[in-house]
Amino acid sequence: MTNQYYEYNFHLLVLGPVHIGNGSTYSAKEYIYENNGYYFPDLGKMYLQLSPAKRAAFESFLQIKDRKKLIDFIHHQNITARDFGGYTIKASNFETDKKGRLNEIRAFVKDPYGNPYIPGSSLKGALRTILINEKFTQGDKNIPWGHEDDIFNEIRVSDSKPIEKDRLIIVQKWDLNRRNLDPKSLPLYREALKPMTKIDFTITTTSLRATELIDQLPQLAERMYEHYRQYFLADYPDRFVQDNRHAPLYLGAGSGLWTKVDRHHVNLEKIIKDTPSKMKMKGKGVMKLTRYQRKNRIQINRQTGERKRFPLINNDQSFYEMGKCGFTLKRK
Repeated sequence: MTNQYYEYNFHLLVLGPVHIGNGSTYSAKEYIYENNGYYFPDLGKMYLQLSPAKRAAFESFLQIKDRKKLIDFIHHQNITARDFGGYTIKASNFETDKKGRLNEIRAFVKDPYGNPYIPGSSLKGALRTILINEKFTQGDKNIPWGHEDDIFNEIRVSDSKPIEKDRLIIVQKWDLNRRNLDPKSLPLYREALKPMTKIDFTITTTSLRATELIDQLPQLAERMYEHYRQYFLADYPDRFVQDNRHAPLYLGAGSGLWTKVDRHHVNLEKIIKDTPSKMKMKGKGVMKLTRYQRKNRIQINRQTGERKRFPLINNDQSFYEMGKCGFTLKRK
């Protein structure tokens, strides 16, 4: 096979909060809520700045399994300093519902310098889902892959550049059941990228067949979304469905089963069987939402300079689709 390299600029626009997890969580013993913000200190740096007596108390505090928070320890030890490194996420007042208690927070993936970023593997997984659903509709028999002949090895996706920490927010999981259409909050909290975050990647193709696939990607994404809309979103009121901006894409955790699977070959019986009883999916499942401040996107008329505002959501309850994004693609 002839190698033919092409590079593409892939521009991602976050429309609904996006969470890419690193597998770890912050407990209430690892962050402080005060002054309308969530402070995640560098606990190692904090430990080194404590006196020997307070270090012993801190070790005991971390080891004991109880409901005490880091702020409780700090107040009890009369610690006034807050220069322990780390970062702060400004509260949006949508982190938790009034009845809930924000406790463990699932962490967003970060680079060695503590900056959030999106791994290329995460984006590639979302692109692979589009291609399998809309291009390779016959399953494994129709996909050129294997030890020596794998088309997805001919599509390389870079990691994103580091993302500013002030683009992080904390969001709660909400489920919308099509039977009662009353969003239900769940005690699951995530660090996520806020709407209107812009992120750039580079996609490299190393063969002609891979290049032909990526050239079609925006159209294939729109086609997959239309199938998703007809099969799943059509069961829900339009007010909970966000308008598309550019080619549609769902990214990260919590966006829902039907944004992740090969709809032609999904084995629902196996998925339901392997799911814990309390989380068993019924029917097509529920719509995955979260809440954040209402945001607008601004469109500027290049000829007149006129600025128009378009709301990102169509409801007055501040509900967003989890993981909703749009993208543009341009060959270099």
